[in-house]
Amino acid sequence: MRRTTDHRSEYFQDGQNIVWQSIKVLSTCKDIVHCESPGAWSKQFDHAGQTGGAGSPPRSLLLLLILLTGFPIPGMAGDLTALEQLGKQIFFDTRLSTPAGQACASCHLPEAGFTGPTSSVNERGAVYAGAVSSRAGNRKPPSVAYACFSPSFSYDSEEETYVGGQFWDGRALNLIEQAKAPFLNPLEMNNSNATEVVNKVLKSSYQHLFRQVFRKQAESSDADVLFELIARALAAYESSSEVNSFSSKYDAYLAGKVELTAQEQQGLDLFANKANCTACHPHEPDSEGHPPLFTDFTYDNIGAPANPENPFYKMAADVNPDGARYRDLGLGNALHNQAQWGKVKVPTLRNIARKPAPGFSKAYLHNGVFKSIQEVVHFYNARDVTPHEFGPPDVLENVNRDELGDLQLTANEELALVAFLQTLSDGYHIPSPGDPGHSPVAENGNSPLPATNSSHFRAASDIARYLRFRQNAHRFAHGPAETVR
Repeated sequence: MRRTTDHRSEYFQDGQNIVWQSIKVLSTCKDIVHCESPGAWSKQFDHAGQTGGAGSPPRSLLLLLILLTGFPIPGMAGDLTALEQLGKQIFFDTRLSTPAGQACASCHLPEAGFTGPTSSVNERGAVYAGAVSSRAGNRKPPSVAYACFSPSFSYDSEEETYVGGQFWDGRALNLIEQAKAPFLNPLEMNNSNATEVVNKVLKSSYQHLFRQVFRKQAESSDADVLFELIARALAAYESSSEVNSFSSKYDAYLAGKVELTAQEQQGLDLFANKANCTACHPHEPDSEGHPPLFTDFTYDNIGAPANPENPFYKMAADVNPDGARYRDLGLGNALHNQAQWGKVKVPTLRNIARKPAPGFSKAYLHNGVFKSIQEVVHFYNARDVTPHEFGPPDVLENVNRDELGDLQLTANEELALVAFLQTLSDGYHIPSPGDPGHSPVAENGNSPLPATNSSHFRAASDIARYLRFRQNAHRFAHGPAETVR
């Protein structure tokens, strides 16, 4: 569903003000900070490109900011902050489930765009078993990448739609609340309570990092307080530039560093016009240069058919009392609202084609019913023209019949659209002049900046992270891309 209101510029300005006030608190002497406004300081970063440039805060002040917030400033050493590194350790720790063996990364492989890591699972049910192998949830893993930009769950009265939150059904208010849920879900990591998770972290190989990062807070005897800190560390890593790198070919194209092929350009034109993809997946930078996130974070029922191989249908009655008659009501179930039945969160299209190897299979839509981008594009194009190809919608109520289902794309146009979607994978390397297929382009492209949202900014540390995003995006306009890990 198209949202006509875009507040990203306002959110960015709010964030600048937060970091400016934080720096002024750290510095009681006005002449220590030479800029007169947050905007001026931001511009000095743009021109100087590193700390210590003309008009930027002095290095001693930046070091103090780092010590107090745990976050670095662009131009200073370190790819991940201490807090982000702690979150990364937690993200990949397989000892945090009961029984041990499942980590966050067990369902969110970076090389697969932070989605399902096992090709054979993706080819069939696409839903992953939990720490207890006989149990499984009801949906495929959503991508962790770019989830941090989703606003807190709310109802947009102007657009008359629900927006934001986390999970396919929006049941978590924000990324921190989402980070807690898998630990305690018996279908996922299966810990009985927060205390169990906390004890494992406090006995881990990174326990000293946990105490170093959170200091006095880490000394709390309240398990809920410590569990909140664990979730905040996870959310910090999931908000880092390692997870959200804005390093696709399309980002390089927006920066004026590469050209799209004729087929990719045709796909972009279709995406923005005939195929109507931008109704839910905005593709252009905003007026402030924030790059597109390819989702409006709303909810929709696109009429996806059921995935008959979904293991949830065969779960015991205490897990799935409906058995084979189960229907995924999505947001409607979370809100107990029939008007929302079948609606699930619009995912980002970034990394939709990213794979660890050419032969790797990915699954698409919330239940993994389709196994290729080509299948998804064809479904959007022909759902209402040749419905026998796909089967009936899993949830008949509230199907969106206005924006998809009969796009009247030709077979070649479907292929062009797929070619464009393949330019959205992070990790793209800008060809050097001597590389085969290199096409020289103009060097005056503007570097995009990442979008932000007001619920995500909580402190100066968030702006430090944001500025690092800007530095990464800046490289597309002023230098070769770096390897994305």
